[in-house]
Amino acid sequence: MMMKTTRKLLFTASVAFLSLLMACSDDDEASNSVVSFSNATLTITTDDLSPATVSMSISPAAASNSTISVIVTGSTYGETFTTDPALAAGQIDIPVAQGATNAQFTIIPNEEGIRFDDINLEFEIISVGAGLSTEEFDGRFLDFTIENNKEQGTGLPYIESFNNCGPDGNGEAVQDGWEQIVIEENSFGTGSFNCYTGQGVVGLMANAYSGDAENEDPDYTEVWYISPVIGLIDEVNPTLNFDVDRRFDAPIDDNTLAYGIQISTDYDGTNFETANWEVFQAGVTAMTANDPEADDIASTGDLDLSAYAGETISIAFIYRARNARFGATALRIANVVVE
Repeated sequence: MMMKTTRKLLFTASVAFLSLLMACSDDDEASNSVVSFSNATLTITTDDLSPATVSMSISPAAASNSTISVIVTGSTYGETFTTDPALAAGQIDIPVAQGATNAQFTIIPNEEGIRFDDINLEFEIISVGAGLSTEEFDGRFLDFTIENNKEQGTGLPYIESFNNCGPDGNGEAVQDGWEQIVIEENSFGTGSFNCYTGQGVVGLMANAYSGDAENEDPDYTEVWYISPVIGLIDEVNPTLNFDVDRRFDAPIDDNTLAYGIQISTDYDGTNFETANWEVFQAGVTAMTANDPEADDIASTGDLDLSAYAGETISIAFIYRARNARFGATALRIANVVVE
């Protein structure tokens, strides 16, 4: 009889102890500070790819130093974005200071990796340290979007026939979307591209020659004629073809030709001096192959642009003259086609 009573007392005590532990656990959980993302969604655009700060609220204030651990899915870390603190062992650990009512981390977009795509990332709070807790769903997730507003350029085929210079045009040399930038012009004002309708074509000509100039005049001329942005984003083997004629041969010096062609992948119409321009050697070679002793405008044939596949490009035709007399080449351009 005594043994049964003892067992009953032990069982009752065990149940009471477990109930006390559960009650204490519930009390501890209730006393924790709740962590949640301050916003469920956050969006930035490629107009401003500055680092974005993500905030998490802590309520009430953290009772002690702790940590919040977050994971991210949706894109390749290090390719399109990084974070601060950095991702380590598959998660981002954000420190929490005692008394803090919020915690933060930073998303750093990588423009080169993003290119022309929209990027969607999902962040999830997967664990919290001592003194912190989360709701099961509310506030645990952040949907982060990078909306891509990059200029994707004119699609292919791109054809410039210089119709403004034709019989039905307005006689203006600058065509829609094109830009003429005069770096330096001689004192006779003869250094820019103008309409040209000789040899059965419609196009442009730059010729610094002036009958009023002396051969010794030191006036220098340099002018760039720049295309609109042309999109090669989805292309594999794009080509450039144009008609060219260079009449007379008057290089600036031993290292500088009177003509040229350069390509930029980051010119936006406002950043001429800071954009990256590189010589398109295939175009220069085709220009050089034209006979300067004759009026013989002819096609360059298809010039390989595959090095720029997946990019947007601006094409610049360049004219230079060392003076306005016998130091002036005439350069003619027509029928520009990218396809």
